[in-house]
Amino acid sequence: MAIRDKEFLLNMYKNVFISRVSEHRILELYKQGLVKGTVTLGEGNEGAIAGLMTALNPDTDICNLMQRDFGGYLVWGASVYHMFCHYLANAESPTGGKDGNVHHGIVEKGLLPMISHLGAMLPNVVGAVYGRRQRKIPSVGAAIIGDGGTSTGDFHEALNIASVLKVPVLFFIENNRWAYSTPNSLQFNCKRLSDRAVGYGIRGKTILASNTVEVYETVKSIVDEIREKPEPYLLEAITYRLGGHAAYDTADYVPEEEVMNNLKEEPVQKLRSFLIDEEVATSEELDELEKTWENHVTEEANRALQAGKIDSKKTNWNVYISPNSRSTHTLPPVAFKELTAVQAINAALDHAMKNDETVLIIGEDIGEYGGPFKSTKDLFPRYGRARVIDMPLSESGFTGFGIGCAEVGLRPVVEMQFADFSTDAITQIGINAGTFYFRTSHPLPLTIRMPGGGGLSFGPCHSEDLEGLFLTFPGLKLVYPSRVSDFFELLLASIYDENPVLFFENKYLYRRIKGDVNFNGTIRSLERAAVFKEGEDLTVIAYGAMFHESVKAVKEIEEEQGVSVEIIDPLILKPLDWETISKSVKKTHRLLVVHESWRTGSVGENIVSGVVERNFLDLDAPPLICGAPDTPVPFAPELEKVYRPESLKIKSEIEKLLDY
Repeated sequence: MAIRDKEFLLNMYKNVFISRVSEHRILELYKQGLVKGTVTLGEGNEGAIAGLMTALNPDTDICNLMQRDFGGYLVWGASVYHMFCHYLANAESPTGGKDGNVHHGIVEKGLLPMISHLGAMLPNVVGAVYGRRQRKIPSVGAAIIGDGGTSTGDFHEALNIASVLKVPVLFFIENNRWAYSTPNSLQFNCKRLSDRAVGYGIRGKTILASNTVEVYETVKSIVDEIREKPEPYLLEAITYRLGGHAAYDTADYVPEEEVMNNLKEEPVQKLRSFLIDEEVATSEELDELEKTWENHVTEEANRALQAGKIDSKKTNWNVYISPNSRSTHTLPPVAFKELTAVQAINAALDHAMKNDETVLIIGEDIGEYGGPFKSTKDLFPRYGRARVIDMPLSESGFTGFGIGCAEVGLRPVVEMQFADFSTDAITQIGINAGTFYFRTSHPLPLTIRMPGGGGLSFGPCHSEDLEGLFLTFPGLKLVYPSRVSDFFELLLASIYDENPVLFFENKYLYRRIKGDVNFNGTIRSLERAAVFKEGEDLTVIAYGAMFHESVKAVKEIEEEQGVSVEIIDPLILKPLDWETISKSVKKTHRLLVVHESWRTGSVGENIVSGVVERNFLDLDAPPLICGAPDTPVPFAPELEKVYRPESLKIKSEIEKLLDY
């Protein structure tokens, strides 16, 4: 035995023992109806997680804990009371009752929060470790996944990204031999999951995880090595799930003989026997310690049961961090003459990166090539590979990487080559990033650039405007600039917002509009719409390329009919500036919303619904939407010209409303 420190070994045993006793108590409370949802036990997995977490440094390192990793929280300092409060979802719950069972992290301790989409957390760990090392913290990550989760795309994308960027992350596979009810034989076709390491040019190993000390020694050796010589490592830990997938699963599909054979190797008793055999403690000493630990669990469980219930009226229901709860950011003033929209984007990125080392950009072909639309031109030679990160083709993986960077305080800007490709990262964007503040009460300053829109004959897979899709996810902010100055200033505002922001860019405008930028150094807040032109007879709300088409249509109809039309550029599509919109409709009594995306599930439908709710009695005509039909964007220019609203169609819709 390499370890001779009695206190160290007894503390290791304490964590696995308390983990087992606590989870049994939680299961009892579940059966009594006091713990809701469900309970997934780590029985049989305690040795793997305790050995792993003990080998890491909670002051510097990063990990994601899975549903069977209760003991990992204890190793890194979470109290038994903390854990029981979380399961009971009481007034002392660390998430305020917003997240279930062990689906929570302790971000300040480097424990990233779990979501149920298996594999999705792994790119977060890679990004968080990368982010900490950017700040000169010698961080190592543990990216934990079960055997079933190794079949997910994010597992492979995270491995590949970590390998390419040489990020020191130990990918730790808890192979308990059953993915819910599916055995390994139906889940993968390799002899050992660690064999997959060679495909990513890294090292891998498989160990039995029933002996906690052996797991610790193996992990400690790997972690010490990759901390000094950064590179990922794939470690498969063979464990066994001693019960069903969760409390409701009787596991009748598991052969009884298999369970009995694995009971002989269960980690709590195995570590106890190890301590006695190595003369670390006698059986009598352990008996006394176990009584003390059991009493502690009982006391803390009872204390948690006495805590009050959650008061929904006192709950923070906000999905965005308050703009006033973080410090106000400023940058040096700067001015530019006659920039195109794409040049304004480039200038904003350059200005932020030049003055703030926490800003980095992530995407495909954004380095030496400068991006497919040249929005990152010349940034790579200025800021280098560490901050202008060309990624493998893996939208979900590199978006998750960006989330991890943001979780540890960087300000990543993720570029989708085309907004269409963001659908590969829906889980990372909508479920992971969008819910992050609500679940954790921590900021997530992530910006995702979304070039979209038609007019360039790029066809159905390179022309979509997807703001309506992402509008449905709570916790995301949606920004859509129309004018050059806003491309610059709103991109800076997005980077310095403390919430995840989707920054939509209409590709058609990249080189078709020009304007000056006069930035005074103050970062705008993402709150207010812009009244571009005041009017009395009709309100037109338009953004992106359709803003310019609407301005043209309004000019013509005002000259022809002598009417007065108010034009609002919303700028921020979520959360909308309802005050400005409602005030305008109250004045003009008519509303037209113009956008390039299809109508169903659109921003236009959201605005019309909100206006009807707020201003129904002010309306003299039904509000209208001028948008694209519910079809994919066609390829041929002749078809696309009909598909996209243009000034003539917008003018026709304005005439309908004025004549109503």
